Amino acid sequence: MKIRTKICLVCVAAMLVMSQCYSAFMLHVSLKTQLAQIYAYESNTFHNKLKELDTRMRNFGIAETDTEIQEKIMQDGIRHYLGLEYAVYRDGEEIYNPTPYGFGKNGDSYPSYYEVQIDGRYLLIMGSTYDPGGENTYDIWHFNDVTGIHENSWKMFLKGLAAAFLFTAVIAAGMVLVIRVILHPLYSLRDSANEIAGGNYAFRIPIKKMDEVGEISGNFNRMAEKIEEHVETLSDTNEKQRQLLGSLAHELKTPMTAIIGYSDILLKMSLSEQQKEKALQYIGSESRRLSRLSAKMLELTGLYEEEPESLEMRHTSVKVLLERAEALISFRLQERGQVLEIRLADDALCHDMDEDLMTSLLLNLLDNACKASDEGQKIYLEADSRGIYVSDCGIGIPEEELTKVEDAFYMVDKSRARASGGSGLGLALCRRIAELHHAEMRIESRQGEGTKVSILWK
Repeated sequence: MKIRTKICLVCVAAMLVMSQCYSAFMLHVSLKTQLAQIYAYESNTFHNKLKELDTRMRNFGIAETDTEIQEKIMQDGIRHYLGLEYAVYRDGEEIYNPTPYGFGKNGDSYPSYYEVQIDGRYLLIMGSTYDPGGENTYDIWHFNDVTGIHENSWKMFLKGLAAAFLFTAVIAAGMVLVIRVILHPLYSLRDSANEIAGGNYAFRIPIKKMDEVGEISGNFNRMAEKIEEHVETLSDTNEKQRQLLGSLAHELKTPMTAIIGYSDILLKMSLSEQQKEKALQYIGSESRRLSRLSAKMLELTGLYEEEPESLEMRHTSVKVLLERAEALISFRLQERGQVLEIRLADDALCHDMDEDLMTSLLLNLLDNACKASDEGQKIYLEADSRGIYVSDCGIGIPEEELTKVEDAFYMVDKSRARASGGSGLGLALCRRIAELHHAEMRIESRQGEGTKVSILWK
């Protein structure tokens, strides 16, 4: 059952019950008022007639007559002065009763005014004791048939009930329309939930009024925005992982093919010692490249967690960081005959960072600079309050390649990179480390003039 139907049913039932309770109460009060008015009128008439009867009876000298004659005089007097709606009893014994009802038989005692139902008729009865003098006293009872008043009250109740049902039906129809208008924003919420459940995460609820439902709609829209952002993030991450795995499979294929090929040659062919040594060197070189590739992949995968557990941010001296990077890259520089020049704006410069990750970032950037530079060229490692910079005077990067070099496994010159043991993961790793440090990595390069990579603190 829908909520608007429940609301209508509850309201209609409440209105119907309350209206009929009120109608029944008012009819009851009206009935009692009418009976009281009838009693007041009949009681006044009854007592006036009794006074007239008493005057006539005393004129006859009824007090001095015997009981039998007294009863006959009473019967004639009551018939003449009171009428046919009266009955007379003496000591509980009926001496005159032209009505079809009995009042006070067997010595029953009644109040002076009461209402009774006899044979389906409602009677209003009143009585009085009459003492004509002498030994005998008489109970005189009078009745008035008020069945018509009860029947009219019941008819009025039924008419009111029918009118109440009619008006309630009209009100219920109006309530359905009003509630439908009031609940329209809730239906919009339902439709929005269905749209989002169906994959339309961009769907939003139009908000016309900032009432309670409008506030809920606003919160729902904000929730939908967060869901859309989260889904987009998951989609981007899944796409990156898919591309990463595809690229990894492609990158693994080349060294594995070389290793398998040279191992087959060693097993199946008769080679000279020099050829065997060359084959083993190839196998060793490609195996080491596979090892470096897997290490880079593990490091990059760990850093792509939302909050890597290994991240330890500390207030670190930038000078110490640069000197540590210089010490670790020195062998590589000597091997290629290149020179690293460090430029530090302020020896006291410090920043919050994970020293190990930042060292890994600088080593990757310096290693790329070594690969891009020729023998004898200088590489520059600089730092100031805005960030850290690595620049070289090497071959540079073509302008159309600048937007791609940060993608995992992307290499501008694949033959040159592989010859120097590259895997194409360095800049992707650097970008992620920069993001974890709330920094921005910028690459500026001109082909044939060199490259500058900046890590700028936000």
